[in-house]
Amino acid sequence: MSIRDDFPIFKNQIRNNPITYLDSAASTQKPKIVIEAIKNFYENSYENVHRGMNSLSISATDHFERARENLREFINAKSFNEIIFTSGATDSINILANALANKFKDGGEIVVSELEHHSNYLPWLKICDKSNLKLKIVPIDENGAIDEKKIIENCNADTKVLAITHMSNTTGQIIDLNFIKKNISADTLIAVDGCQSIAHCDIDVQKMNCDFFSFSSHKIYGPSGVGVLYGKESLLNDLEPSNVGGGMINQVNSHDFSYAMLPNKFEAGTPPIEAVVGFSAAIDYVKSVDFKSFFAKEKKLRSDLIDALKDTSNVEIYGSDSSLNASSIVSFNLIGHNYNDIATFLDQYGIMIRGGHHCCQPFMKKLDIPGSCRASFGIYNDTDDVDIFIDSLKKTIKLLQ
Repeated sequence: MSIRDDFPIFKNQIRNNPITYLDSAASTQKPKIVIEAIKNFYENSYENVHRGMNSLSISATDHFERARENLREFINAKSFNEIIFTSGATDSINILANALANKFKDGGEIVVSELEHHSNYLPWLKICDKSNLKLKIVPIDENGAIDEKKIIENCNADTKVLAITHMSNTTGQIIDLNFIKKNISADTLIAVDGCQSIAHCDIDVQKMNCDFFSFSSHKIYGPSGVGVLYGKESLLNDLEPSNVGGGMINQVNSHDFSYAMLPNKFEAGTPPIEAVVGFSAAIDYVKSVDFKSFFAKEKKLRSDLIDALKDTSNVEIYGSDSSLNASSIVSFNLIGHNYNDIATFLDQYGIMIRGGHHCCQPFMKKLDIPGSCRASFGIYNDTDDVDIFIDSLKKTIKLLQ
């Protein structure tokens, strides 16, 4: 039995072709266990959480908090108080950026890189535009890679926050966060965008010693609409939430109020309860299939695809240096042709890739391209997918000649 059998979507076809899904960097497909967990929760346990003493509310709250503990264990956070549920990584980073803007009112520097997804670039740019903070951007090289030493060189005594991706969503490059942490000031907070790495790296936030780590459920085989902001408890206690409302208060008086304890302090309003339940089911699933054993395979698939593309005429590949520590993502262009056209042609063969700027316009502008094709792997991919992709790409090239 193939692992693909766990994912109902692969029972379908696109124009009489089996689905070759190479867009997991955008969003992963969902195993049946996740779909069933959400369905079962809706049918048997749905109610609001932390707001009632009836049986359904108690059951729903139990599901919700067990999910929090499951996520805590998965990334090895010290305390469940360090797991804040959000609507996704974009929300997580915005919550964090706004909170840190208040903390650093007197100024300083925020360091980001040209490798960043807009979600780990725009929140920091926005707070710098509205405060005394200065944004410093670490450049990528001519092939789309970044040198960790350059990141270290751009951090100094004025650096308040280093906001950095752990794994690039355009090239798959994995950043050595431990090396960076050891070589910058202990006073610099490290805020990590873990959207891609959460599904392709062994995440241990204590070993990583990062201060904050953001990720989304839909990148690791869970539902959309929910994510996590991890933060060290001492730091979260010191920050003020930007969102206020029900569920995050201790006391409200006519002219003032006090915050609830962590983690509720940062979870205003009714959370995406069923998505949290599905998220936990996704974590159960990846643990059950020993998904860490797939990490080496995903790196090999990336390497195999790059080698095959290098043997294909008129293809330009970005971040393809063999010395680069990278996984699961390949970006390329067919010289003389639009990336969206290539993606559309490949769709005729049932192949799902991404064409566009991948929410990384500073990256694209540095390379002087408007966008690229991107193929990305998940645990359901194998060498057959690489072969099908290359064969279909060659057919597409012939059609375009």
